[in-house]
Amino acid sequence: MSTSRSPASVGDASRETPRDSMARRFGAVIWPSFFAAGVATIVFFAIVDPVELATITWPDVEITRLAGYSIGFFMFWLCTLSACLFTAMLIAPPRQPLAHRDGRG
Repeated sequence: MSTSRSPASVGDASRETPRDSMARRFGAVIWPSFFAAGVATIVFFAIVDPVELATITWPDVEITRLAGYSIGFFMFWLCTLSACLFTAMLIAPPRQPLAHRDGRG
């Protein structure tokens, strides 16, 4: 039994619309950053109690554990999102140069 696919089922990059490409790029940045933030949150809060961290950093603000976990997750997500976005910008293919305004080239 063959597991190879026919060329039609593999997908043709030339049929990809700009919207598909943008959705893929968006997903390629958002999903890994979400996953990494989840892992970082689990590891960090396995060691640090968010209520104790809040009393050290913001002594005047009373915060619940759930709020601490949520704030921590979104902070980690922001950090990992910026790293993934920067990586996506670095590996993006170069843009085509703009044509001369006088019609040449």
